[in-house]
Amino acid sequence: MTFLFKEFKGVFKMKKVLVVGAGVAGLAVCYWLKEFGFSPTLIEKSNALRKGGYGVDIFGIAVDIAKKMSVYEKICAMRTQLEHGFYVNADGHTLVEEQGEKFGFRQGEEVEILREDLIEILKQAIKDIPCHFNQRIKRIKQDGKHVEVTFKDNKTENYDLVIGADGVHSTTRAFTFDKEEYDLIDFGCYSAIFSLPNYLKLRQSEIAFDANQKFISVSSDKNPTIALASLMFHSNRGDNIRNEKDQKSFFKDAFIDLGWETNNLLQYMEESNDFYFDVATQIKMKSWTKGRIALVGDSGYCSTALSGQGTTTALVGAYILAGELKAANGNHITAFERYNMLLHPFVEANQELGAWINETFLLEDAVSKEAVEARTDNIIKKISAISNVIKLPEYSAYK
Repeated sequence: MTFLFKEFKGVFKMKKVLVVGAGVAGLAVCYWLKEFGFSPTLIEKSNALRKGGYGVDIFGIAVDIAKKMSVYEKICAMRTQLEHGFYVNADGHTLVEEQGEKFGFRQGEEVEILREDLIEILKQAIKDIPCHFNQRIKRIKQDGKHVEVTFKDNKTENYDLVIGADGVHSTTRAFTFDKEEYDLIDFGCYSAIFSLPNYLKLRQSEIAFDANQKFISVSSDKNPTIALASLMFHSNRGDNIRNEKDQKSFFKDAFIDLGWETNNLLQYMEESNDFYFDVATQIKMKSWTKGRIALVGDSGYCSTALSGQGTTTALVGAYILAGELKAANGNHITAFERYNMLLHPFVEANQELGAWINETFLLEDAVSKEAVEARTDNIIKKISAISNVIKLPEYSAYK
C-alpha cells in the first residue's frame, strides 16, 4: 500500500522504516517517527520486553521530550520513591544523610524510574505500531533506493530506512559499519546488580558504602520486602567474562571482607537469580549514519552507565533523528547530516561526563562527609551544565 503525506514542502511517499531494538531509544524513535508521518516497524530479539529492576534517570531536556510525548505524568506516577540516602563507613555508622533526589543527583522536574516501568510506558505509547518479538537481523544489504533486510527465518523485506537501537553490542552497527568506523572504549569499571530480601529493613531509602575504590549501594523502594544491591569497582582484567558463575566469583574475590554488610551481600549475590553484570563501555563514532541506516542511543553513542545519561541521550537522539527526517521532508541524506551535526556536541559532553565519573567517583582516600558531599555537588553541577549544551529544535512547524 502506498501512503502519501502532505507537507508544505511538497508530497512524499510514507517512509517505511525498520527499527531494531525495543529499548528506550527504539521505542522513543518509533513514537516520533509515527508522530511525524512515517511508517515504523519494530523488532526485538528477545521474546518480550526486557525487564530490568534498576533505576534510570530522565535529566534536563529529556524532561521536555517526555512532556512532548505525553508520558511525563505517567512516568512521575511510576517514579521511584526513595526519600533518603545514607553514606556509611565500614562500621555502619552514618557519615552523610541526603534527601532522596539529591542522593540521585536530580533537581527540579528530573525523575528516576525503574527501567522496566519506563519501557512499559513507552511501549503503551506506541501500541498501534507493529512490533515483532523473537526476531533478529541476519543480513543487511543497501543500495541507493532501499535497504534489503534478511531476518533469522530467511525472510527478506525492503525498507526505506533502518534505524539500529539495539544497544552497545549492536548487530545493526556490526553489519553496517567497518570496525575502523567506531571505537569501543573499555573503562575497566565493572558493576553488578541483583535483588535480595530487604533484610536491612530499609524503607524507601538507600544506603551506600565506599572503601578502597569500591562502591556498594542497597535500596528498597515501593516493595518493602525486596531490596536492590549494586556493586562497582575497577579492574584491569581486560577479558570478557561471559559465565555468570565466573562473574559472581569475580565480584566476590574483589569485595570479600571489605566491611559493613559486604559479606552478607555477597552471599545473597551467590543466591540471586536476576544477576546483572556490566563493564563500562563507551562507543565513539564520527558518524552514526551510513547510507540509509542510522544508529540511535547506546548502539551509536553509549556514554556508559557511569554518566547516568543513557536514557536522556536516547530520548534526545530519538527526537532529533525523527524530527530531522520530518524537517527534511523525508530526505534522509539531509536529515542524517543534521542529526550528526546537532547531536554530536551533546553526546560528546555526556561522554566526557562518563569519563570524568569513571576517573573520580570511586574514592581513593578514607570516605568522609566532606568528600561525599563534594562529589555529589560536582556531579549535579556537571549534569546541569550538560543540559545547556543543546537546544531542542521545534519540529511542530513542519506539520
